[in-house]
Amino acid sequence: MALRKKGTRLITVDGVAYRWRVSGGAGCCTGCASGRFDFVVEQADQKGAVLMAATSAFPVVPSIVEAGVRTALDHGWQPARTGLAFRLNRLV
Repeated sequence: MALRKKGTRLITVDGVAYRWRVSGGAGCCTGCASGRFDFVVEQADQKGAVLMAATSAFPVVPSIVEAGVRTALDHGWQPARTGLAFRLNRLV
């Protein structure tokens, strides 16, 4: 699964560029009601496994995404390797 470039933002974590966006169903109305906001991250220059993360933090800002990337990497996410999406539930 690859992210379309349109609507994504770039972030660099430990010298590696990633592309991220708040996921489709997690708009303000939906997220505020459930208290959950989702975002998706992939390595910017390689196709591979994406990170799908959930957070209770609103708004989803780059520091939250950076924390999600670091946590996922610590828990075994390998963004350059193809495969299933790596899921992180309830970050922050």
